[in-house]
Amino acid sequence: AVVSTQSGHYGRAHKAMEEGEESKESTKFVSVVARACSIVEADLTHSLNLHMDGTGYVTGLSLHSSVEECLGRRSVASSFNTQATVSFPIVGASPDVHTFIQMKEKEDKKKTGEGTDKRSFLAKYWMYILPVALLLMMSMGQ
Repeated sequence: AVVSTQSGHYGRAHKAMEEGEESKESTKFVSVVARACSIVEADLTHSLNLHMDGTGYVTGLSLHSSVEECLGRRSVASSFNTQATVSFPIVGASPDVHTFIQMKEKEDKKKTGEGTDKRSFLAKYWMYILPVALLLMMSMGQ
């Protein structure tokens, strides 16, 4: 719905209600307000952009005209020339959560000591101790 007053141009669109959201008059619509004189001085030419969310519901409106400052110029245009566009959010790259979780688990293991070897000294180095012990025993026997 669009309403023109002497000082302004007011537009609003129906907004989808969220589940459990209270139904107040202020939450039923999204609105845009522009100076009517800027649209008149732009020969009734303006652009209206409907901003949608990812599910297709209206989340906002924007109204632009080529005239930013009202100078009191009269228009000879008899009908509106509105360019309407619809814009959806651009979905960016999503994070690689699986790799991040694996990295955090490795860090946690390092902190808690789960990754360290808890065997005794002999259990860890028996393969080095055994040849040295055999060589010593053989050299003592000669």
